[in-house]
Amino acid sequence: MACVEPLGPQLSAACSPALRVLLADQHCIVRHGVRALLEANAQFVVVGEAAGVGEALALVERLQPDAIVTELNLREGCALRLIEGTHARFPSIAIVVLTEFCAADRVAAARRAGARGYVMKSCGLRELVAALRTASSGRWSGVAGHSETTHRARLTTRQQQVLHLLAIGSPARQIAVQMGISLRAVYRLRERLQDTLQVRGVPGLLRFAAREGLIE
Repeated sequence: MACVEPLGPQLSAACSPALRVLLADQHCIVRHGVRALLEANAQFVVVGEAAGVGEALALVERLQPDAIVTELNLREGCALRLIEGTHARFPSIAIVVLTEFCAADRVAAARRAGARGYVMKSCGLRELVAALRTASSGRWSGVAGHSETTHRARLTTRQQQVLHLLAIGSPARQIAVQMGISLRAVYRLRERLQDTLQVRGVPGLLRFAAREGLIE
């Protein structure tokens, strides 16, 4: 039966056709997992999967999906080329980034390229579905799961310097020399970093730095 009432901001599974989604991620197990989660919801159907930029662009051209869920890092390079190419050819396609990288510059670059949503892989299905709903309505859905980015914004200049130097592999003594402070001061800054970012030890700091894009 045709739906006669205009759709509100929430997609109605009873009245609207399923949103046709293309998945792009270089890891097969991630694509299959996201497919299973989305297709458990009658509002979505996954029409294609791609591991690389070129493959994804070809599928966009052939399938013209309603939405794309893509990781930033794909085979053959960064997904920004996929986002830009899709937005230029088919601006109505809603593009949502699903990634582990939460650096503010990456969010801004994705949005400039044409993405309408940005979801961390640490989020649940609810956040991804909400981002797809909002993006498919033509609006920017914001960033889901970026609490650690907020933590980073609270870091002092010296704490940011220590985090950066740790991220590029500098030992504590070298950090002390480069910053012109004592070794004890480096250890104190490192401890405060752990408290502020709510991580444990240097490995936790390095994992955070990787998510922030400080480690390539």
